[in-house]
Amino acid sequence: GLEGEFFARANRLAAAEDTAFTLSEHGRIWWDGAIVAQLSAGAMPLSPTVELAVDENLKPELREAMQRRLDTWLEKRIADRLQPLLALQAAIDVKAGTQGALPGFARAIAHRLIEHFGSLDRVLIDLPDNLGQHIRALKSFGIWFGKRTIYLPKLLRPEAASLLGLLWGVWGKLEHIPPHPQPGLTSFEVDAAPYDFLAACGFRVVAKRAIRFDMLERLEEELDKAATSGATADVLMPKLVSLLGCGNDEMKEILSTL
Repeated sequence: GLEGEFFARANRLAAAEDTAFTLSEHGRIWWDGAIVAQLSAGAMPLSPTVELAVDENLKPELREAMQRRLDTWLEKRIADRLQPLLALQAAIDVKAGTQGALPGFARAIAHRLIEHFGSLDRVLIDLPDNLGQHIRALKSFGIWFGKRTIYLPKLLRPEAASLLGLLWGVWGKLEHIPPHPQPGLTSFEVDAAPYDFLAACGFRVVAKRAIRFDMLERLEEELDKAATSGATADVLMPKLVSLLGCGNDEMKEILSTL
């Protein structure tokens, strides 16, 4: 009796629509009210392995059909949500010296962005004198060279950021992946989440507060404008506090750290 049910369920899963599957924040794939697979670290950060949770008596051909279906679903999900990074990977794969190939430093930046889940601390990178040439080469991929962070703004979208945070945890083989920041948050007080995890989710930690990359850029822009115009703290502080949604004392710590 069980053999017939195994056969029926395996065939239903193999033929299921994409919407029938969900991926939890812990890296588990759900289908029909049950966990059918778990993500584990693969050969590359953006290419996790799908490990089936199936009975050992399931026939090999049915197991393979399920594996193919879930592999295809996950690849499509990653491609849909992380398209900017996959476009970078395709550019890296173009043979050096041929048409469309990235110049040396730009290629290195692309590699490191993929390895670090879409962002880099600019301070930790030795920038070449001809940086402008490489920025132009990477501009078409949507890469932003900020004052402190090199990142892809499109990856700050909740569906992309949450998937990157999950893939970071899977790649690091964490038993418990930290919860992803709530969608729409632009800054929040940091508790115990790893800084690298928050970076994968699109946040930079400054003075015990996680600030989304684009909001940190806006903060820096306001400071530049204030320095040029000669604005006083009385005028500037309310704007900065409103920007990040924090208190005056916390903002002073942030500015001091910057």
